[in-house]
Amino acid sequence: MSFSSDIKRELCSVQLPEKQLPAMLYGMFYAGKMCEKKPVIRTELFEVFMLAKTLCERVFPNEKIKLTKLVNSGGALYTVGLHSRGVTARFGDFSHVAPEIVSGNDDDSAAFLRGIFVSCGSVTDPEKEYHLEIRLPENDRTAPLCEFIREHGFPIKQTRRSKCEILYFKTSEAIEDFLTYIGAGLRALEIMQVKIEKDIRNRANRVVNCDNANLDKTVAASEKSRRDIELVLAALGSDKLSPELRETAMLRLQNPESSLSELCALHEKPISRSGLNHRLKKLAKIAEDIRNSEDKIETEGI
Repeated sequence: MSFSSDIKRELCSVQLPEKQLPAMLYGMFYAGKMCEKKPVIRTELFEVFMLAKTLCERVFPNEKIKLTKLVNSGGALYTVGLHSRGVTARFGDFSHVAPEIVSGNDDDSAAFLRGIFVSCGSVTDPEKEYHLEIRLPENDRTAPLCEFIREHGFPIKQTRRSKCEILYFKTSEAIEDFLTYIGAGLRALEIMQVKIEKDIRNRANRVVNCDNANLDKTVAASEKSRRDIELVLAALGSDKLSPELRETAMLRLQNPESSLSELCALHEKPISRSGLNHRLKKLAKIAEDIRNSEDKIETEGI
């Protein structure tokens, strides 16, 4: 089951007051298609089909409902409509969001948008990305719907893809707010939970990467220090070094993987990290002078 299907099943289970049923059914027809000059609701989800059938029975109790089911290799496609032109007689031509059906209060607006979403909305699995999309089958209805959604405080965006006008959100916060507004609070919480888990994983990865980078720097510094000391001892011998430098040099060679703090503790007399760094820099400077003198000798010999 897809994340979108789970949301639609949650929305189909919402119990609405009788006075809000027309607004939700209006949203479903608004997001439907024109078939033989009559509006119909089409869906691949059985729960949406049953909801549309029930709403038609409640809102149009004296009308004959037309139900069809087309089965193919991809699954079933359900269609719900009326035999008469009762839908357009009550809901109009869908050229705009009819204020006589959706009065503008939050309850009616949420019911209308709930009907829109169960008919043609989708949400990508939040583990992959944050993306909510509304794709109306009839393009000329998209702009009025976009304006309606924005008037209710949701920063929805509009784009065109494959000759189809699409409304969409790309941020988790906007998707969470919109789903909560239309009644899918559980799925909104699920997106929040996924976002929290992603943030924890990302922070943990950053800490690990930082630790690895610091470890790499430590290893590199230790390796350079070891090469410097080996060069100094080979060129000068340990007797040419002061007792303090000789002790530090030997401890570094004997403990190549030890941290500076661990090396400090190995010295016979207490020494601070800054003191140890000072001795290692002295050894590095001696090694640099030896390399420079070798380079000079080689140059003079050419």
